[in-house]
Amino acid sequence: MNSNIDSYEEDEISLLDLATTLGEEKKLIFGLPFVAGIVAIVVSLLLTPIFTAKTTLLPPQSGSGGGAAAALASLGGLAGLAGVSAGGTTADTVIAMLKSRSAKDQIIDQFDLVSYYKAKLREDVYKTLDAVVRVSSDKKSNVITIEVDDKDPELAAKMANAYYEVLKGLMTRVAVTEAQQRRQFFEEQFAKAKEELSDAEVKLKETQERTGLVELKSQAEATIGAVAGLRAEVAQREVQLSAMRTFATVENSDYRRVVAELNGLRAELKKLDKGGSGGELGLVSAGNLPEQGLEYVRALREVKYQEAVFEIMAKQFELAKVDEAKDGGNVQQLDAAVPPERKSKPKKAIIVIATVLAAGFLAVLLAFVRSALRKAANNEESKQGLMALKKAWSFKG
Repeated sequence: MNSNIDSYEEDEISLLDLATTLGEEKKLIFGLPFVAGIVAIVVSLLLTPIFTAKTTLLPPQSGSGGGAAAALASLGGLAGLAGVSAGGTTADTVIAMLKSRSAKDQIIDQFDLVSYYKAKLREDVYKTLDAVVRVSSDKKSNVITIEVDDKDPELAAKMANAYYEVLKGLMTRVAVTEAQQRRQFFEEQFAKAKEELSDAEVKLKETQERTGLVELKSQAEATIGAVAGLRAEVAQREVQLSAMRTFATVENSDYRRVVAELNGLRAELKKLDKGGSGGELGLVSAGNLPEQGLEYVRALREVKYQEAVFEIMAKQFELAKVDEAKDGGNVQQLDAAVPPERKSKPKKAIIVIATVLAAGFLAVLLAFVRSALRKAANNEESKQGLMALKKAWSFKG
């Protein structure tokens, strides 16, 4: 019982000592936060106001792919060869593009930010942009927000909207959506087919001028057209098989079906090429063609083949372009940035309150330190300890 009373008396004495110490240092405890608060108010008034402009974007959404996707599906593994992915563009991909060096370089050049930020190096501007531009996304809606801080509200809004334009250009160049990848793939194939058709037509014209042959019988024309069509289908199946080998085994039912179709087409093509006893291609029923006529037939056959390939690629390219337009391949701007009317920082009230609280904490700490030093000065043993401490930390001889 007595121990509890003694403990209570010690706690009471300790609290009285603390209260007494704080009372003795009340000028410091109240004065320091007051002075610090006045200084914080003056400094916050002198700080440059910063405005934040904001724009919101909707990234491309995943889709079924439409007509070109269906046409591409009919080619089986050609989708894999084209590098087409199964999904759409994610918000994280768009954010990465907005934060890329390519995007920053375009913004820097457009607004001459090296001079505006008075930077010595372009790397310094990159760091400044990382600090004043914030890109984030909502995990539920995938809506992307771009916020730009600047002392000029007009410039902040222009930079935020410029990021949207830069993003559209990057997405067109990089082709990140499924429809864009299809369009890019068939655009390349279409250009290649067009060039090869042009070369074949030039060679045919040169052969005509050299041999003097201008046209063949309608039966020969029809046979050449049939052979060219078969060759185009064979080429299509071969490309399809090459792509399917990247994800399917030889036991795959689709793979085996395409192999069977390819073998059948090759057999039919071989039959037409031999043409029974009628010579090459069986174009002329009355014996073999002379060497000059045979050269002309081969040149004409190549033109017909390239025409068939060109028609296939042209059709796929047009379907891919239509699908790209439907697919929403370009990012959409939900809310354009407008010049903000109110500053976003500095937050004067927060600055003042935080400064006063910090100064108050420091004042209480200093009060206890001063009280401890006074008590030590009145105690001989503590006085000697203080002198030893000063001597230990002294840099003089």
